[in-house]
Amino acid sequence: MTNDKSNKNETEVFPAETAGTTAAVPKAIKKRVEKKEPLMYVGPTAPDIGIQNRVYTKIPDSAEKLSERIPEIRLLFIPVKHYPIANRMLREGGGYIYSAYLKAAEMRKGESKI
Repeated sequence: MTNDKSNKNETEVFPAETAGTTAAVPKAIKKRVEKKEPLMYVGPTAPDIGIQNRVYTKIPDSAEKLSERIPEIRLLFIPVKHYPIANRMLREGGGYIYSAYLKAAEMRKGESKI
């Protein structure tokens, strides 16, 4: 007899968070968005998003609204305890945090408005 439950990979694609991309988002990211814990913004300072390395109690409303068009913005708000991992991704120039950082920097250069 086989078990109906299949083992899932550690990453899944969440269409609401990755609209327009084929990137896989770790399960931990989806779970952290549901939890109420302080979040650090690790992207570039931008008026409609946030201030780099500032800790927020929740994602600012303007960033939340912008993330509907640019879902990578949400990836830049991480639990404070995950900062060392994010910092390493940014330093080494790889990973989903680095990709999201570049997207936010590109948006900032174009001075896109909500």
